[in-house]
Amino acid sequence: MRLYTDTQVWLVVDPTSPRSELADCCVEVTLRKLELQFRGGLTCDQHPTLFTDRKEAEVEAFGRLTAMRAAEAIAEQARKGVLAGGACKVVIHGADGNVVFEADVGS
Repeated sequence: MRLYTDTQVWLVVDPTSPRSELADCCVEVTLRKLELQFRGGLTCDQHPTLFTDRKEAEVEAFGRLTAMRAAEAIAEQARKGVLAGGACKVVIHGADGNVVFEADVGS
C-alpha cells in the first residue's frame, strides 16, 4: 500500500496510566498530523505503531491497555504485601464490568 501525506492511518501508542481509555492510545491521523504529534511531544519511548486497518489498531491498543492494567494490579498486590504470602488472583475488569484479564500470580 502506498501512503501519501493525507492518507488516513491509525496511530497506537502505549497508555500513559491505568485509567487510559482506547481513545487515549488509538487515534486516526494522517502522516501530516503524525509529524505534529511528534512536534507536540510524542516520542519513540511511547512505541508508536501505525496501522492501515482500524480493527487491527484497536486490538493492539486494547492489548496494551490490558497489559498496563494487569501490571498495575500486580504492583498494587505487591505493595499490599499480598504476593509475599504466596499466589494470588489478579482480575482486571473493563469499564462495563466484564473481566478482560484474569491470572494467578505469585509463588
